[in-house]
Amino acid sequence: MTQKILIVDDEADLELLVRQRFRKQIKEGLFEFVFAANGKEALEKLEDHQDIHMLMTDINMPEMDGLTLLDKLKPLNRPIKAVVVSAYGDLQNIRTAMNRGAFDFLTKPVDFNDFEVTIYKTRDELNFIIESLEARKELDQEKLERIRAEEKERMEKQFLANMSHEIRTPLNAIQGMTRLLLMKDLSDESRGYLENIRKSCDNLIVIINDILDLSKIQAGKVDFEKIPFHPSESLQLVYNTLRFKSEDKKLSLVTHLDPDVPPTLAGDPTRLNQILINLAGNAIKFTESGSVTIHCSLQNAVSGNVNSVELKFTVTDTGIGMTPEQLSKVFESFTQASSDTTRKYGGTGLGLTISKQLVELQGGRISVQSEFGKGTVFSFFIPYEIANEELNLLAAKTSAEEAKKKVSGTKILLAEDNEFNQIVATELLKAMAPGVEIDVAENGRIAVQKVSEKNYDVILMDIQMPEMDGIEAITKIRESKNTVPIIVMTAGVMKDEIGRCVEAGAEDFVPKPMNPDELIEKIAQLVKK
Repeated sequence: MTQKILIVDDEADLELLVRQRFRKQIKEGLFEFVFAANGKEALEKLEDHQDIHMLMTDINMPEMDGLTLLDKLKPLNRPIKAVVVSAYGDLQNIRTAMNRGAFDFLTKPVDFNDFEVTIYKTRDELNFIIESLEARKELDQEKLERIRAEEKERMEKQFLANMSHEIRTPLNAIQGMTRLLLMKDLSDESRGYLENIRKSCDNLIVIINDILDLSKIQAGKVDFEKIPFHPSESLQLVYNTLRFKSEDKKLSLVTHLDPDVPPTLAGDPTRLNQILINLAGNAIKFTESGSVTIHCSLQNAVSGNVNSVELKFTVTDTGIGMTPEQLSKVFESFTQASSDTTRKYGGTGLGLTISKQLVELQGGRISVQSEFGKGTVFSFFIPYEIANEELNLLAAKTSAEEAKKKVSGTKILLAEDNEFNQIVATELLKAMAPGVEIDVAENGRIAVQKVSEKNYDVILMDIQMPEMDGIEAITKIRESKNTVPIIVMTAGVMKDEIGRCVEAGAEDFVPKPMNPDELIEKIAQLVKK
């Protein structure tokens, strides 16, 4: 890299001497010299040549002397090293120059050997400074990019949390009131309309969950449990979840578990259920006649681990199938077979993408075979550890009827600001557990006050409320040494929000739209009766 040097001196013959002395370095491209006759001209040269970082200046010059020039260098805001040249006896000016920022000095008459040594020394110092500045600039840039990324992530999380809350809150009211109406004596026509509303709510919940799940996967925020579970129970749950959809379309839904599959495994049953429901639900959606079959078999033992096995799951349908082109895009986000398919069958086009990533994040793999017009087979493999039967310590769930009996007669405080959701929670609880007593608090401040005035068996706490939110209310209740069980009922199901509720002192949470059976069961587990 060529070092450009500005020589500032009013001696006319100095330029010729310098060019002769350094002709080899100039020819090799090591040095390039620029000349100015005084400080004023030097500033103009520095303006024209932004890559000049070294200058050698005389002190005594017309129009603008070297000392004044040194003062003018400071506002240029770039690294410049100045060497002053003065008579041997002019120590006062040399001292002043050094105080004004000069890097070094030479005395007249100039010894060109000293001149060359000083150039190299100054160049090395400049290189060190410039490299340091560039490194600092890179660090600052990385820090800035990191701050921007963190801010972007924070805003995305906040947006997702807000979106979840704003959609789930009215959806909870719609779904809840539909459930209440379905409990009444209705005409077949009215019941049919309400069933369609219920199904539409279920579809909206699937879409919301797809969007939130994909966002968490892309952000690397998905956690997997490792708890004992029964594969047979997972298949039964999937069957129970999808049975009505298949019956509506007059399809045969079949599940089959090979007898050699270990009865108890350790892993994440919730994510397994999610994958199976995604794949089987998709199969039902795209099958007009025939069947959908879910099959679980033992593939093989995991290499190097006698306590692990690999399970193979297949979801086979007799549906519309896919062309080779459609197969190549089947796991891409926001894609479906065609725009006609989207209009006819609906959905986000995210279910298969999410399923693939959930499988792979658990160390598994997934594939698909299909022929247009003849159906599709999805196969996926996931490794699980074998769990001893005695390690199956999953909490025994209270039966539905026992739970309702246990909740009946309990005193419940409902902290909820949305009037429709107040009605939904109150009426559903009274319908399912007759004799329950429910007080309503419109915000966290009122909830804290009511808890101080009356003993409750359980508190159902919303999070986003005016005046005082749920987390602050939980904190204040716990600070008062009150140990009443608190269940958070939240439309925001982001992990951070739930984590803050637990840290504040909540025992459990139920997402909105609320599943009343799940709520009754959790209340029954927490009330002391």
